[in-house]
Amino acid sequence: MMTFCNRMLVAASLVTLAGTAAQAAQLSGDEFVATHAGKCFTYTGPSSGKECYNTDGTATYDDASYGKNNGSWSIRGDQVCTRYRGEGLSCGPITRVNGNTYTDGEYTWTIN
Repeated sequence: MMTFCNRMLVAASLVTLAGTAAQAAQLSGDEFVATHAGKCFTYTGPSSGKECYNTDGTATYDDASYGKNNGSWSIRGDQVCTRYRGEGLSCGPITRVNGNTYTDGEYTWTIN
């Protein structure tokens, strides 16, 4: 049997999860272009660095672990795809965590 305190804890947890879900939202392809095209940002995750998505579809990164590289980015539906020199095509969704902070599930960054 669930006690009053346990029910309150469960209710508080559900409210917290609902608030987090309301803040986090997957970006559409158009939203990604509007917020990221022509911008550079620093990221953190398994490594850290700086990545730029230029308006002409080119991209660069300077990563603490992997060094510098250049390539291209594109939108396929609501997924962002990158292809860097010597690396395969990588596509996936981008989620707005809150405000100007985003994640791809592995890395997190803030656009200023």
